[in-house]
Amino acid sequence: MKAIAVDKKQPGRAPLPPIIRENASLYLVLAAVFLLMYSLNGAKFLSVQNFSSMAYQLPIVGFLSLGMMISMLSGGINLSIIATTNLNGIVIALFLQSFAPQGMKLASGEMIALAIALGLAACVLVGVINGLLIALLKIPDILVTLGTMTLISGLNVVFTKGYTITGFPASLSNIGNGQSFGVPNSLFLFVAATIVASVILNKTRFGFNLYMMGSNPMAARFSNISIVKVTVIQYVLSSCFAALTALVMIGQLNSVKASYADSYLLVAVLAAFLGKVSPFGGFGRVSGVVLAVIILQLISSGLNLMRLDPFMITATWGGIIIIIVLCRGLFSAINRQMKQRRRV
Repeated sequence: MKAIAVDKKQPGRAPLPPIIRENASLYLVLAAVFLLMYSLNGAKFLSVQNFSSMAYQLPIVGFLSLGMMISMLSGGINLSIIATTNLNGIVIALFLQSFAPQGMKLASGEMIALAIALGLAACVLVGVINGLLIALLKIPDILVTLGTMTLISGLNVVFTKGYTITGFPASLSNIGNGQSFGVPNSLFLFVAATIVASVILNKTRFGFNLYMMGSNPMAARFSNISIVKVTVIQYVLSSCFAALTALVMIGQLNSVKASYADSYLLVAVLAAFLGKVSPFGGFGRVSGVVLAVIILQLISSGLNLMRLDPFMITATWGGIIIIIVLCRGLFSAINRQMKQRRRV
């Protein structure tokens, strides 16, 4: 009589949450960058003042990076995001200067709300124009947004005559420069925006269609997806993040100008790319972009503490992009070779 073997199932390990599993490499990079910046700067890097400064600066790059990410999910890009940001601030400033009865500094809450609404409407208009030109005329995203960037930048200079506009009311500046419970208001706004963006991209029909357009454009066309509608909404959302950026910049700088934050365009693209957003579309998560923004903020703060030349810091961003491209190309080549060997 044969003994019957009893198959005892080994308890399996609980699967890691997607936010950890998909971004494992980014967590390692974050830890490595933190240790490197600490080793280069010592106690200055761990000071309360440094972390407070990072908390104020991070939302600006964060909003721009999320807006850039949304435009890249279909395989496109939004080069006009900085010009749109400055346009929003300029529209708000000119409206308050022209229509606030007691002057911009003493503008009422109703006038401020109306000014913000007009600035947002200007950003939405830019997004609609970008989306329609791209979807209807089949013009590449990079050419359309390059054109709108140049147009809006020129209009910004015309509107301001090349000058800096200052003197915003305290209630408006409080959005970007104020605190609640010891935490910058802009950071609370950024956390709320990331949650909203994550819900839109992962839980709505629009988000599914956007990822579909980026991963398989041909299938999207045959799946009854309105390419025009999705593209317009995509660029409107990207412009809305530019509008949020403007509100934070107004508070922190207490001024607007046609050429503010020009160098942040490169940083926004870098953050999206570092956060594993595919430049060909179809893949990218909000969590990855947020981690990339934190990594870049740590690098920026560490380099600033070392008192490096600002142009050297800009060169560093370009160097990081080249390193990421080389590493991804190398890993892709290795993966292809391994797959070929398995087939053989």
